[in-house]
Amino acid sequence: MDKTLTESGNIRKIAFTGGGTGGHVYPNLALIPEFARQGFDAVYIGGEGNSVERKLAEEAGIRFFGVPTVKLVRSLSPAAIANNLKIPSALHKAVKAAGEALDAISPAAVFSKGGYASLPAVLAASKRNIPIFAHESDMTLGLANKIAAKKGAVIFKANPAAKFDGIAVGMPLREELFSVQKSAARARLGLLNCEKPVLLILGGSSGAKYLNDATARLLDELRARFVLLHVGGKNGSPCATDSDDYRYFPYASRVADFYAASDVVLSRAGATAVYEISALEKRAVFVPLPKGISRGDQLQNAELAAAYGGRVLWQGETFFARLIPLLEEALQNPPMTPVSSDANGKIVRVVCDTLRRGELWKDKKHWQNGLQ
Repeated sequence: MDKTLTESGNIRKIAFTGGGTGGHVYPNLALIPEFARQGFDAVYIGGEGNSVERKLAEEAGIRFFGVPTVKLVRSLSPAAIANNLKIPSALHKAVKAAGEALDAISPAAVFSKGGYASLPAVLAASKRNIPIFAHESDMTLGLANKIAAKKGAVIFKANPAAKFDGIAVGMPLREELFSVQKSAARARLGLLNCEKPVLLILGGSSGAKYLNDATARLLDELRARFVLLHVGGKNGSPCATDSDDYRYFPYASRVADFYAASDVVLSRAGATAVYEISALEKRAVFVPLPKGISRGDQLQNAELAAAYGGRVLWQGETFFARLIPLLEEALQNPPMTPVSSDANGKIVRVVCDTLRRGELWKDKKHWQNGLQ
């Protein structure tokens, strides 16, 4: 532990925020052990109720503060318009609740991974002159991180080619991803004596309807060639009963086991998935969300994956005919190479160095909460 990070024996606190999807939470969780080694005690601020960030933070043993959240719906439907008209008043209440959480925590800094669930804590931190750091996974800043940047946050970027200003650091990756043996993982997942390669179908915490539907449509052909580990997400459902060549899971609570057990991965092209799968040097086929369903970031993530050895398959008329041949092609060729490394250490060093210099403080109170 760095002794300069403590005062009178008290460990400094850092408040993490970000959520809505696992991709906005896992990088935060990856950073927490490294911050702990530097003398920080982590707490998490995210959406109230049964949010994914609450679930993951509490599973990791992190103290969690739930606050209201506000989500912009990018649509002109009557329901979307009605939702968006309520944003100003709802956001005011959310920021007030997040401010009360920050007052109770008194953190040295707020670290945001973006997503709509991060905005209340970022705005509340700005009102209190608490230093803000934010990490962006994609080629363009998401809305919450755009606002964080306007509020003076130090911005980190995963992709050095990203077009916005920020410190290129790569993607924070969880330490446990790299410590699991294939045989042990397969035993825990009930896969024994596999004579066929194991295919992991991974659609994220909410699932991927397109991948789930493709699995159902091609189930017999897939099972003839692979043992399937199908992670359908909270909105998915099994395509068959569990058997020697098909096992269904609504959620990959120990995703390190799923990665380690697999020979090839079929995944959406979320940034966290691309960086994790490449870092683990897996063979993979990525199916990006089309523009319009997302803001287009998965198309750019898929291009990045392809540059490091991943295969990319676009949704469309030829998808079902091409999927199995492309999976087999991935198996017959070299695995991906890592996109980045040591992001965890780089981020924590920048945060600690910035706090030591006191560059972000605007008043005495938060200088005293920081590192003198």
